[in-house]
Amino acid sequence: MSRICLVVPSNKFDQYFIQIPLDILMAAGQLRAEGHEVSVWDQRLQDEPPVGEDPDILLISSAIADRAQCYPLDLGPIRAATDVAKARFPSARTIAIGPHGTHLPEATRLDLGVQHVALGEADSAAVQAVRSLSAGVTAPVLSGDIAPASPLAIVGDRPKPYANIPLEEFALPAYDLVPLRSYTAEVIVDGLPQPGPCGMVLAARGCTYGCTFCHLPFGNRMRIQPVDRVIAEVEAQQAAGLDFQFFLDYVFGINKTFYTDICRRLRGQGVGWVGQTRAEIVLKSDVTEWAKAGCQGMWLGAESPAVAGTGVHKRVSEQQIRDAVLKLKDAGIVPFAFILLGLPDDDACMSDWLVDWAGGVPGWFGINQLFLRPGTSLYDQLAPQYNDGSVPTSWREIQEVTRRYRERYPADLDDQERRLTQLPNYLGNAIVPVG
Repeated sequence: MSRICLVVPSNKFDQYFIQIPLDILMAAGQLRAEGHEVSVWDQRLQDEPPVGEDPDILLISSAIADRAQCYPLDLGPIRAATDVAKARFPSARTIAIGPHGTHLPEATRLDLGVQHVALGEADSAAVQAVRSLSAGVTAPVLSGDIAPASPLAIVGDRPKPYANIPLEEFALPAYDLVPLRSYTAEVIVDGLPQPGPCGMVLAARGCTYGCTFCHLPFGNRMRIQPVDRVIAEVEAQQAAGLDFQFFLDYVFGINKTFYTDICRRLRGQGVGWVGQTRAEIVLKSDVTEWAKAGCQGMWLGAESPAVAGTGVHKRVSEQQIRDAVLKLKDAGIVPFAFILLGLPDDDACMSDWLVDWAGGVPGWFGINQLFLRPGTSLYDQLAPQYNDGSVPTSWREIQEVTRRYRERYPADLDDQERRLTQLPNYLGNAIVPVG
């Protein structure tokens, strides 16, 4: 059996929240159940690794679950974390997991200076990469293409990701391996958001909607955990002192039977929670049942009031967004809206209407700038025209693609972001930076 340390890098998002590395804890729990000695070194919270024997395998996450949908294009902080871990444990094998290696395995391996890259969902890939190494597989890119019986297998140009481990087969996340109460997210106090201790649950993976700008690390097929397992995760975190949870599910409520069962089981448990979903789901749901189950806030992927006309396959109208926000407020649930700045052909952004619209949203909003990320169909569509007609082969070229896209955009995106962050309902103005 191996001694394994899972490493979580620091990143620029730490200023507001440091959310639980749920997929890392999933992998840690399963690896420990398979007999390995496991530790977690979350460099966002810990300058030094946990005390114990030196690991012989380092699993380095390039983007944990709460960032995997909007993973960064700059690998600098991940390389820095890798360098620190390698200097501390120079004899350990190094394996990168996460979306970067899944989409550009060889470029990621070289940029991070790791020996191996494991393709696929981070928790499944981590577990199966360790299984591969235990079986003698030594190829630089560990993937589902490699049979354990072929330790010197040649990896093709497009190795397949590891198959997902069935969710019901995972052990519970190893919550005890991290300082659980040090993790934070937006919690609701007296109807207002503020940073506070918060756990995380991922009851269902995937999203069946086809928005072309959205990176879906869990794919477009819905996979649900057993309800008993979901409640066990909530209760385990509650027993550790976390009475507030963030449901990372991308479309909370999409499966009415499943989410009705979860809400029924959560009622009366003393757990508050925030989730995320789409306006259409809110309008089709009895959100008062969510509130009775402890829901205190809900994020909506609003993007833009003109998103339906942008050609990114998100047919949500301005009226639907507003109706969903008001429906949540009427149920006593604090509404939040994701706004995406820089969508192609976005009339609201190009005409400068977006800023005024955001200021009039009867709820809080957060901002993301559009990045063209590998793993999205919008990237496949646009990247070559911003890279001299060819598909980028390095992360530096990919960063340049987004830089050129923003540079040529027919509006000043930086100025719009500056003015958006000055609005009173911008979430960053309600949340005091941690630390």
